[in-house]
Amino acid sequence: MNIIITGATGYVGKNLISAFIQHTDHKLYAITRNISDLPNEVVVINDDSNLEENIVTAKPDLVIHLASYLTSRAEIEDIEKLISSNITFGTRLLNALKSVQLKCFINVGSFSEFHFNDGVINPTYLYSATKSAFRPILKYYSEISKFKVVNVTPFSIYGGIDSQKKIMDILFDAVDAKEPVKMSDGFQFLDFIHINDVVDFFVHLSNNFALLDDEELYLGTGKSYNLREIAAKIEQITERKINADWGAYPSRARDTNHACAPIGKLKEKLNWQPKITIEAGLVLKYKGKEV
Repeated sequence: MNIIITGATGYVGKNLISAFIQHTDHKLYAITRNISDLPNEVVVINDDSNLEENIVTAKPDLVIHLASYLTSRAEIEDIEKLISSNITFGTRLLNALKSVQLKCFINVGSFSEFHFNDGVINPTYLYSATKSAFRPILKYYSEISKFKVVNVTPFSIYGGIDSQKKIMDILFDAVDAKEPVKMSDGFQFLDFIHINDVVDFFVHLSNNFALLDDEELYLGTGKSYNLREIAAKIEQITERKINADWGAYPSRARDTNHACAPIGKLKEKLNWQPKITIEAGLVLKYKGKEV
């Protein structure tokens, strides 16, 4: 099968490509401007005026759309990047795909599109709003090009190495820190899923999307913990103390305070569920035995 991956040099993309190379014989294509971090097994499609021609040549069966510009800010300098990365690029890609017989488009969104964790689109940030704004555009192209759409909403991914520090990295940095690390109040409940499980899910989905019609899937563990509970677990695993200044950062006017993935469809329709508990994932991170 021929698979196009966007966001291939990002956090999830790098790990996913590595897993595809190790465990499948799919032909991989990446649309990117940064080819230095890609393995030789991946064919690069340049994001330029020849995009449509190159996509036609690739003849993709499946697209996994990971690319996005992620920020919780809404400053003037972020607006153009958010729209360009999260709406314009995806629309150009979909327009180019009109000329191929695509089977399925996997669109990767964000749990922050659902502010009240109830499955109703209500973006928490401008970033989330741009991700949600792409959905009807995707629906339009799927109708005219007759391909399947699977929207995947990942929850809080941790583990591995990311160019942007996540809350889990900050908590580990606070272990035995000389100065207190500033934190929020720590009472936000989030659903943390390990990068190994995320990668395993996307490989499984790529091999089994034929089992689905157009679908909304939520990728998490189905369990949520607040940050103080995570901190206590890290202290237990490391047998050291976290030096955190809880409440140093005031709560934002609009933020996600409770997120937990409804994962029933993952089990029922795909026969898949996450394997790594939060305790096991934190041990992997502490010992450095990750993807």
